[in-house]
Amino acid sequence: MRIGLLLWILFFLSPSLTWAQAPPTPQQLAQARGTSNEVPMFGGQPKTPEQRAADQQFIATALQQHGTAQAAAHVYTNFGWGYLQQGSPVVAIKRFNQAWLLDSTLADVYYGFSAWQQPTNPTEAERLRRLGQRHDANNQALIRYYSSLAYGQSLRRDYAGALATNAQILALDAHHAFANGRAGFWYMQQQDTARATDYLTRAIQLNPRDSVAFLNRGWVRYGQKRYTAAIADFTAAARISPRYITAYANRALANTEAGNYAAAVADNEQCLQLVPPRDKGQFYRTIGMLKLWLHDTAGACTAFSQALNWGDTPAAEREIRKLQKENCR
Repeated sequence: MRIGLLLWILFFLSPSLTWAQAPPTPQQLAQARGTSNEVPMFGGQPKTPEQRAADQQFIATALQQHGTAQAAAHVYTNFGWGYLQQGSPVVAIKRFNQAWLLDSTLADVYYGFSAWQQPTNPTEAERLRRLGQRHDANNQALIRYYSSLAYGQSLRRDYAGALATNAQILALDAHHAFANGRAGFWYMQQQDTARATDYLTRAIQLNPRDSVAFLNRGWVRYGQKRYTAAIADFTAAARISPRYITAYANRALANTEAGNYAAAVADNEQCLQLVPPRDKGQFYRTIGMLKLWLHDTAGACTAFSQALNWGDTPAAEREIRKLQKENCR
C-alpha cells in the first residue's frame, strides 16, 4: 500500500587509497567467502591476469547493456543497496565492487562502501563517508545515501531511526518533497497524526503530483473519521494515478463509513478492473454486502455468486453461503 524507495549507488578507487594487504593466494581466490571481492575496492589487492581479463569483459558487457559507465555503476550500486537492505552483505559488497569497477569517481560509491562497513568498523565507515564527500560538491549523493539508510531502517521497523536519518536530508534540503513525504508516512506509523499530516501536506505542496502523499494523508484522515477529507485525498491520488488500486480501495472504505454505499460499490467495481483474478472474490463479497445495505437483494445475490465463483477464504465463503441462505431465493 505504501511506497518505499531503493536507491542505487556506485563506488571507485581513489589514487590516494592504499591497503596494506598481501596479494590473495590461489587458495583464497578459490574460496567462496573471504576473498578479495568481499572487501571494499577489492582490498587494494593486485589481481591476476585472469581476474583483470574478467573485469574487462564485465565492463564491456555492462557498457553494452547500460550505455555509459556511470549509468551502469548506478545500476550495480542499486543492486548492492538492495542486497544490503535484505540482509545479504556478502552479495552486496560484490555488487558494490562491480559498480566501483565501472566508475571510481562517483561519491555514491564511497557512501555505499560506508554503509556496508558501518556494522563492523564504524571508524572505517566514517573514513569512506568522508571520501565520498570529497566527490559530492552539491550533497546530492549524500542525500541519496541518507535516503537509502533511512529506507533500510524503515524495513526493520525502526521508524524513529528512519526519521532521524531522514532529518539529515531535510537539514540539507528542507524543500525535498520525497523526504517530507517519507517523514509523514513514518510519523503515521508511529501514530503521530499531527506531525504526519504536517509533513504530508508539505510534501503535497512541494509536489502536487505526489499520489502517495495524497493517499497517506487520506489514510490519516480516515483514521480521524474525517471521511469527507479522506475521500478528497483518495480521489486526488486516483486522479494522478488512475490505476492506483489502493486509492480506490481506500476510498471505498471511506465512502462506506460515510454511508455513501452506492459510491463505495462503484469504487469496488473499479478495483475489480485492476486486481488479479485471485483477489476478485473479496471485492465481489464486499459489493454484495453493500448492495444488501442498499436493499438491492438481487444485485447482492449476483455478487455473492461471483465471489464464490472467483474464490475467497474458507471463512469468508462460509459467511457468503450464510448470507445467500438468508437473502437469496
